[in-house]
Amino acid sequence: MRDNRLTWLKSRLHCGLAHKSQELRLLKRVKRNRDGVAAIEFAFLATPFFFIVFALLETAMVFVADITLEQAVAKAGRDVRTGQVATGNLSEADFRKMLCNEINLLLSCDGIKIDLRSYPSFSAIPTQAPINDGVLNTSDFRYEQGKAGEIMALRTFYEWPLFTDIMHSVLSDVDGGKHLVASTAVFQAEPF
Repeated sequence: MRDNRLTWLKSRLHCGLAHKSQELRLLKRVKRNRDGVAAIEFAFLATPFFFIVFALLETAMVFVADITLEQAVAKAGRDVRTGQVATGNLSEADFRKMLCNEINLLLSCDGIKIDLRSYPSFSAIPTQAPINDGVLNTSDFRYEQGKAGEIMALRTFYEWPLFTDIMHSVLSDVDGGKHLVASTAVFQAEPF
């Protein structure tokens, strides 16, 4: 009987060692096998990578929109300053159309808010955007063609929509997750 137990114990020990040996070989094979590692690493890194790429693209688009509006306002301001708007008796709709011809590729003309008026002095011109509780206040905006020698300010605003979530918290300054793109031209009208 003792021999039977001994034989049984030896067989179990041999099976256990064989089983451990198989586990060890399997672990070595898994350690050597690199298939799928790139896919797993990509899965870990893809989300933050694409998040950063989209945030950079959106920030670049905001800057391009700002530059586009700046250039259009500089040109329209020059037309006001030299008297072309006043002598041509351009209506507000005609002035808007002239401004929109410069920005129509990137910005929607319907979203442009225009405030063109004269001021008694340069210090009287507002330096802040008229935002009240996250809303652009356009109730006081006017359209004046201006007269020779008057101090004028052309202020334009456009609410640019933001799409990347992190950009909402960083760039959004008006309700609806939008960024206010603003441009101002200040000048004294030339004699015309």
